[in-house]
Amino acid sequence: MKHFCVIIDTRRGYSRLGRCLRAIAKAVANVRGSVDIILIADRVRSRLVTLAEQHAARIVKLPSGPRGQRYNTIANSVQAEVLVFIDATAEIPPGWFVHVEDALHDHWNAVTLTAESRVPAWLAHFYHPTGRTMALAIRRTWFERVGGFDPDLDHTAERDLAGRLLACHARVMQHHPTGDAQRAS
Repeated sequence: MKHFCVIIDTRRGYSRLGRCLRAIAKAVANVRGSVDIILIADRVRSRLVTLAEQHAARIVKLPSGPRGQRYNTIANSVQAEVLVFIDATAEIPPGWFVHVEDALHDHWNAVTLTAESRVPAWLAHFYHPTGRTMALAIRRTWFERVGGFDPDLDHTAERDLAGRLLACHARVMQHHPTGDAQRAS
């Protein structure tokens, strides 16, 4: 049984955050472990408070800054075994958390959920996962081993971390919303 901490930076995709949280609620329905949800905000609005209450999420107010810096701040303040960073615009497929749980049980170190890539699978094997990273689930031990996110990066923070994981020979599984999985390592 794993303890997951879902971390969402609400600055980007604020208008789609409700859909994202509903998708997460469906995706965690069959998870054997516990799941905490943390919403990072620079301004706490009434709609955000309502969404947090509906989905048992906690709001953490942080000053504006790059996403990598904000993610690191939260990741370093929680004790979960698995850190899950989700883009607020993403709608996680229903079975994604169970897939992550199974992959981590099978000795994978991280799982990414990426939008379709234009790079052929055989080429993605040699480079870091491509396409837009919608979610990244990573074992805490590997997050700490690679030093977390680059605090200066914003929209490419997740892709950079996945690339550094691969460079350190971590086992990273790239998953697509269609259910296809690529073994990136």
